[in-house]
Amino acid sequence: MPRSQQVYSAGSGVVWSQDGYIVTNFHVVRDASQIRVTFPDKRTLPARLVGADAGVDIALLKVDATGLPSLPLANSDSVQIGEWVLAIGNPYNLTYTVTAGIISARGRNLNLLQGSFPLESFLQTDAAINPGNSGGALVNLRGQLVGINTAIASRTGSYVGYGFAIPVNIVRKAVEDLIRYGLVQRAFLDLEVTDFLEGDATGLSSQELEGLYVGRVRPGGAADKAGIKVGDHLLTVDGVPVQTQAELLERLAQHRPGDKVKLTYRRNGRLYETTAVLTNEDGEPTILRRQVYHSKKLGADIVPLSKRECEELGVEGGYRVLNLRSGLLAQMGVTEGFVILSLNNYFPRSPQELEEVLSGVRGRLILQGVDAQRRQVTLSLFMR
Repeated sequence: MPRSQQVYSAGSGVVWSQDGYIVTNFHVVRDASQIRVTFPDKRTLPARLVGADAGVDIALLKVDATGLPSLPLANSDSVQIGEWVLAIGNPYNLTYTVTAGIISARGRNLNLLQGSFPLESFLQTDAAINPGNSGGALVNLRGQLVGINTAIASRTGSYVGYGFAIPVNIVRKAVEDLIRYGLVQRAFLDLEVTDFLEGDATGLSSQELEGLYVGRVRPGGAADKAGIKVGDHLLTVDGVPVQTQAELLERLAQHRPGDKVKLTYRRNGRLYETTAVLTNEDGEPTILRRQVYHSKKLGADIVPLSKRECEELGVEGGYRVLNLRSGLLAQMGVTEGFVILSLNNYFPRSPQELEEVLSGVRGRLILQGVDAQRRQVTLSLFMR
């Protein structure tokens, strides 16, 4: 048997509050068995993982310390293209490196994040961001936190001119949710939109191409109750224009289920205004109360499927694998967001029982599930 070796890796983080909360990217700590945080005064403290969300790529850590200096938060909705920013982090383990650049674009969707409801609406910057910068601060010239650096666009993995950060308004709400509820509360309008009408746009007026085209409205959902219909053009949310799906997701990411949002839309050339009450993953206009089971043995968080997910997948029930880390599920080849439907044709009654069955089974295991492409699959495994 080969000997196991400890592997050390480093990333960056931001002191969120004076009482010891630290924010970083989830992918920085995904496979960590131990997490240690080093501060500029050379103190190194152990940290525990409070919560995480792979769909936002945020992890919240806690160290046993008080009186830590924290950054003031900017309003990322007010960040302007062309505004100067500084990226601070630990690239290539070169501690406390600062690079400068501008905000090049907003609302970028790179299809990088995993999870059942990934949220991508990145700030793009030309400040140099390299491996090790992930989880670090993007600040404006007033020293306010604008975003959390998370990705680079490069074939080599090194900086070639484009870096991306999670807007701080999204981070703020995710952190508050993880502390208060243990999971990020996602709010839904219950509709599907496209950035423009399908097909050739030739001959269409600028008014016809404005906003987001509503292609589907979930019956009885938030948009349906607000009077939105297929064919409408959604123009603004709370007075903020939405021209892309990423911009709409960014607006919704700052709300919780039960919040009211004002919508402006166009139908047959006429403008209308309405108010929608946002819903949760179960389609209800209330805060989602769901147990997230953190399994060290499986190396993942196990969450029962919501009503919305069951309807979309066409199943009666199952368990979604979230925030996948090193552990049994990763060894089995299960990926982030995978849905477990049954084990040897048996449906576990709880996440705890799922853990017990998986960690105790020996011999042949038939695992039925749904993969990230929403295809029902059957895995045949031999467990030792």
